[in-house]
Amino acid sequence: MDTLHTVLNRGCSIWERDSLSESEFRGRLDKIKAGMKERGVDLLLVYGDSWRYGHLAFVSHFIPKNRGALAAIPLAGEPALVVQEPSRNNPFSKTLTWIDEVRSVGQFAQGLGDALKARQLKPGRVGLVSVEQQLNIREWNGLVKTLDGAELSDLSDLLISLRLVKSAAEQALVKKSASILERALEFLRRELRAGRKEHEIAAAAEREARRQGVEDFRCMLARSAEPDIGLRPPGPSAVNKGERLLVAVAASYQRYWAEIGRTFFLGKPAPESSKSHDLAKGLFRKLVEGAKVGSSSAVAATFLSEVPVAARNSLAAYGLGNGIGLDMSEGPFLGREDSVKLQPGMTLTLRVCFSGEDCGSALISRPFLMSANGLQPLAKPVEEPVLIEA
Repeated sequence: MDTLHTVLNRGCSIWERDSLSESEFRGRLDKIKAGMKERGVDLLLVYGDSWRYGHLAFVSHFIPKNRGALAAIPLAGEPALVVQEPSRNNPFSKTLTWIDEVRSVGQFAQGLGDALKARQLKPGRVGLVSVEQQLNIREWNGLVKTLDGAELSDLSDLLISLRLVKSAAEQALVKKSASILERALEFLRRELRAGRKEHEIAAAAEREARRQGVEDFRCMLARSAEPDIGLRPPGPSAVNKGERLLVAVAASYQRYWAEIGRTFFLGKPAPESSKSHDLAKGLFRKLVEGAKVGSSSAVAATFLSEVPVAARNSLAAYGLGNGIGLDMSEGPFLGREDSVKLQPGMTLTLRVCFSGEDCGSALISRPFLMSANGLQPLAKPVEEPVLIEA
């Protein structure tokens, strides 16, 4: 679901304190500082921008509207948030985060230097999360100079491990995002008929999702009329009677994402189309049955040998599933060799998607919560295709 993305995040921007309280972030901060102490780090820097902000939102709840922001977390004392924006935006930025000290600057080195000076802190060892990977080289060089010879180490694994299992508040927000997507797909279904243009159909879903308060919305589709072209952003072409459409949508609400994918038939499906979707249903049910507490996230790969090669390659390209939360796609990743054990509290997207002239096409994608008793659906457990009377 990574698509071309606008420079400016134009969705709803608020901190809904009833959904995520300051105490939630204080609890995260305590765990982060315990990890810092264990690794001998006296300052942690966490970066995020308008494209990828999961780690930053985890520590601050801040979502950059454009450019980026840097959270500075000292081992002792309160954190600071440095935002690359004009100072006139500072009052608004402070409403999006629980961190009291928000510095609006033109360059990160300036804001970080001022924050360290205010704390009389000269760090010896600095942990980095998404800083070197996402920051441009000029800003990076400025930070290195400001840190003045400190030892730098990547601590991304610390935040990744803390984010794997979601709190009750996080689970509720993923479920909220999923409910918004279900409603958005209902609006898409109402617009979906022969002769309507792809972007008109997608706009109906996005409009409803935006009305429900999402911060970001993504839509991709694939058409049986174009078997060699997989999921892609909607375009200006009209859909035709008798077509099979794969539609995947994703949205974030209070920074938390959900994803849903379904197959739509415009008119009565041909026998071969029904056969493709029956294959997808069978695979999806095996995915759900195989995902249990304590099982490896690689378990999903065990039944792929039964699938025709063309469909197997397509399934691998789209992925069989992954964690979802502050990022659309985060650990654990189903079917990969670098597997982890599934734990209660993980929120997951399970996905069966294949498309191609040699394998047909079908899409089923749903969000789940891993509980002690197995997967619990976070949206209506629908596997059947949507039939549109043409």
